[in-house]
Amino acid sequence: MGADDVILFEDECSLRKTATFTRMWAPKGNQPQIESDSDRSRVNIFGTVNPLEGEVCFQIADRQNADTFQEFLEKLLVRYAEKSKIILILDNARIHHAKKIQEFLTKLDGNTPKIELFFQPPYSPELNVIERLWKYLRKQVTHNTFFKSIKDLIEAVRSFFTKFIKPTQVIKSLCTIF
Repeated sequence: MGADDVILFEDECSLRKTATFTRMWAPKGNQPQIESDSDRSRVNIFGTVNPLEGEVCFQIADRQNADTFQEFLEKLLVRYAEKSKIILILDNARIHHAKKIQEFLTKLDGNTPKIELFFQPPYSPELNVIERLWKYLRKQVTHNTFFKSIKDLIEAVRSFFTKFIKPTQVIKSLCTIF
């Protein structure tokens, strides 16, 4: 790895509009009530985390497929344009191996950073530190919370990520790898 390279852990996450329930404090004898409905709409999120710098990059998408993954890679190329190489550590999702993605990576010219994909062993989410960010996101945004509309959920997700526009110690400590 060169001094001008960046290492990012990448993954996708889906959040459903349906309330997720978890433990919570309540006065003795008072059962907490959380409104819920049967709407199964969801928000798809592509994200990367740079645990060494405490940086997060995310993108909300209609679906998770090769086209939206390529759009996210293009966003990373813009964000890390000053880097000579983007090292992306990711899982073995089908969209990561798509022919379209391989062709896209091959066609990158010398004026943009090169993206290198490093795939983790199958069925090993514990090795991808961004999984900790997804857990934290769910805890902070969706647990025990009812959203009247998908737009409200999207707004809550965007609000969560605005805290991490600049590198933070929260991300560094949450995603520590050493």
